[in-house]
Amino acid sequence: MSSTRELIDQWMRSNPQQFAGLKNAIKRAEGSDYNVMFGGGRFNDYSKHPDKVIRSGGYSSAAAGIGQFMPKTWAGAQKALGLSDFSPQNQDRALAYLARERLMPVGGLAALSKQGMSPQVQARLAPEWASFPTMGGASYYGQPVKKQTDIQKFYEEGMGQVASTPSLAPQSARVGSQRSVEEILSSALMGAAKPELEKKNSIADAMKAAVMESLIPGLLNPFGFLQ
Repeated sequence: MSSTRELIDQWMRSNPQQFAGLKNAIKRAEGSDYNVMFGGGRFNDYSKHPDKVIRSGGYSSAAAGIGQFMPKTWAGAQKALGLSDFSPQNQDRALAYLARERLMPVGGLAALSKQGMSPQVQARLAPEWASFPTMGGASYYGQPVKKQTDIQKFYEEGMGQVASTPSLAPQSARVGSQRSVEEILSSALMGAAKPELEKKNSIADAMKAAVMESLIPGLLNPFGFLQ
């Protein structure tokens, strides 16, 4: 497995909301899905990219999949990530990888956490997905384009479909929570041990009292004269 693929997998696991938002924004803007080709046709074989040119609405394209990957674009992502097929899971990886490459000038995928689907982020993604607007609101390729507000809405809808996870909390918050748990566990353990400790202390006190009771008379009357 390539190191780049490991980074992509780790990011998707650690940022499920951001990835869901990104994927939904692309899906809704491009009118795509895992088994959809350009123009709306569908395919059933996920062993490889369909690589089939479709003519529709005055345009011709061999784009396919959730990211409407062109054959050459897919080949590059496939090689970089070591992908064996065109399965939905690998399409997700390629989508995140391509977004990362386009966003590198503004911090990579971390830009989604800092900016969300801002106009700047959309403009960086526009050369990869024709339906995303540039800063001026037009398509990078002169094709039909979505409004910036629509892309933002799609992104937020996607994020809303995934529950937030504790791992997304700031480090300070996670440390604070960890300490609280440790304190609770410590208190619980001390509370459970207290009765047993008191019991042991009581037994020890009784034993010491018995020993002292047997020794004191002997100390006071060592030769038995007081009997």
